[in-house]
Amino acid sequence: MKKINRFYTGLITMTLSFSLLGLANAESFLDSPSLFDDSGSFNFADSNTNSGDNSFYKDDGSLVIIRGAKDSGLIVRGTDEGTETEYYVIPKDDGSKTFIYDEGLTVCDSNGCY
Repeated sequence: MKKINRFYTGLITMTLSFSLLGLANAESFLDSPSLFDDSGSFNFADSNTNSGDNSFYKDDGSLVIIRGAKDSGLIVRGTDEGTETEYYVIPKDDGSKTFIYDEGLTVCDSNGCY
C-alpha cells in the first residue's frame, strides 16, 4: 500500500471515529433534563410537584399561570353552542400563598384572595 493511501485511510478512520464519538455525546446530552423540562432543576417546578403548578391558554389566547396551589386544572364543558373552558384553583391547606396570573396578579392565602 502506498504511503498516500495509508494517510487517507487513517484520515477517514479518524474522521469517522470522531463523528461517532460526537454523536454518542450528543445523544447523552439530549437525554438529560434541560431548561424546558418539567423535572429540570432550572425550572420553577420542583421534581415532586403535583398539578398545583400549571400554565395554560384560555379560549381567547391569553396565558394563565398558577403557582403554589394544592391543585389546579381545566374544566371543559360541552354546550349546544360549543365548548366552554374554565380553570379551577384549590389553595394549599397550610395557608401559604397561591399566585394566579390571569389579566393581572391574584394572590390567595388563608385570609382570602386579593
